[in-house]
Amino acid sequence: MTFTLNGKSSPWGIVQDEEVIADGIIYVSTASHGGIWVARELMHRITHEMQDYAKYWSGSSQWFEEDCAAQCVVVSFPELFSADQVASAWETVRRYVTKEEAA
Repeated sequence: MTFTLNGKSSPWGIVQDEEVIADGIIYVSTASHGGIWVARELMHRITHEMQDYAKYWSGSSQWFEEDCAAQCVVVSFPELFSADQVASAWETVRRYVTKEEAA
């Protein structure tokens, strides 16, 4: 899978810049906002609850807005991020996505 999103539409406008996190996982930024796009082939790694949360904020279960929803990608693909990033992401996911109190 090789994807590029520069110049394409996102939920926040035209993609102006992108950073490939891994094949099929791309961080994008637009003039107003940004987030992480995940290829359909990888969506099985992300829980339905997390996909629904992404869809609520972006209109698509493949787009995870940068403020909170992107943390769902971090916890679903922990091998791509530092231990500190994953720990912090879990705090956000528990608070805003799963509504569980952090342990």
